[in-house]
Amino acid sequence: MKKTLLVLSSIAFMATNVAAEEVATPAAPAATEVKAPAAASATAEATEVKMKIKAKEKDGVVKAKVAISHDMLTYDQAKKKGKEANFITHITATVGDKVVYDASTSQFLSKNPLVKFQFAGKKGDELKITYTQLKGEAFFATKKIK
Repeated sequence: MKKTLLVLSSIAFMATNVAAEEVATPAAPAATEVKAPAAASATAEATEVKMKIKAKEKDGVVKAKVAISHDMLTYDQAKKKGKEANFITHITATVGDKVVYDASTSQFLSKNPLVKFQFAGKKGDELKITYTQLKGEAFFATKKIK
């Protein structure tokens, strides 16, 4: 089975990388305050699911990889199969109450997407990934930063 790397495109994928504090490396942007959408941040309604999450800190920068298992059924595919379309519409990563990654996606995101991002952080913090589907259902998983 071949893993597909998510390619960031302004048409199919709009992402905001938010750092918790300013980092001297050019890879991490300056701190910005971003509010997560209500559907993505509502954890009381979210269901915990299995996601492969790797988060490692080096020199104050955390590099994260998230593999999400999802069929990403587009409108055309759903019509052919006689099912209802269902794909990921929003992905949010938080550490504590700070949003460190926020992405609004569309049906053009690959099946079982792999998302990579980095942010300013430290070991021991808990990274929480939440995604919302077209149907409005929210799912989350957590992992401690190593």
